[in-house]
Amino acid sequence: MKTVILTDSTCDIANDVLTQMDVDVVPLTVNFGTESYADGIDLTKAEFFEKLAESSVNPTTSQPAPELFIEKFNKYKEQGVDVVYIGISSVLSGTIQSARIAKEMCGYENIYIVDSLSATAGIELLVRVACDMRDGGMPAQQIAAEIAALVPKIRIYAYVDTLKYLVRGGRLSKTAGAIGGALGIKPLITVADGAVVSIGTARGQKNAYEKLTDIVKSADIDSTKPMVLTFTENRENMHMLEMHMLESGINYNWKYSEVGSVIGTHVGPGAAAVAYFVK
Repeated sequence: MKTVILTDSTCDIANDVLTQMDVDVVPLTVNFGTESYADGIDLTKAEFFEKLAESSVNPTTSQPAPELFIEKFNKYKEQGVDVVYIGISSVLSGTIQSARIAKEMCGYENIYIVDSLSATAGIELLVRVACDMRDGGMPAQQIAAEIAALVPKIRIYAYVDTLKYLVRGGRLSKTAGAIGGALGIKPLITVADGAVVSIGTARGQKNAYEKLTDIVKSADIDSTKPMVLTFTENRENMHMLEMHMLESGINYNWKYSEVGSVIGTHVGPGAAAVAYFVK
């Protein structure tokens, strides 16, 4: 039986790559005041960051309503195909819950829902592996089980270039933001147990590259699986991080990606990140 790999727009995989990999997507909604946009459909990543720079308040994001999932699930039910849905962390969004409600409402058992407990490039890692499994003929139920087993092995680390959006989103006080900005502080973050958490700070961009490089160098990386470098708005920062790793002897076959609106809302432009599986 045919298997469809379904994800949501927080995977941040480029639309042309999604088409190439034959992956279907459910969009989240990005809200700028009273204006709402389907993430990745009505609003590109470049357009999002333009609006973010122009807006005096942080945008908000909304999970897809169960009806969006029901529409997808009913279509695949009618076609008699299996579905593996890999979604954004249930700690960060209610999107997974919408999918579970939709599965129950459409009454189709051949839908397998995987909570990535991750976001952006972390989801991309799982989606890429799931596609390889599908293309190798693995059945949907086994794909979902194998992907769920990989979730604890995801590692994603990033530095934030500006404190402005952490302050504006209420995740950092204005005083701390002002002091940190004056000192050139770059927060380092990861996703742990499904939530975005701080793992320290760097003094300036070069120090941020050094600290991320040290993390990668000390990791027991499974280089047989996909590895992703990603960024928000400024691609050059991602390539600078890659160059710093190369100069330190770290040479992997990275896939390149770009962070979109959901994580971009909080970290702002100029961030860069690495994502991979450990053994």
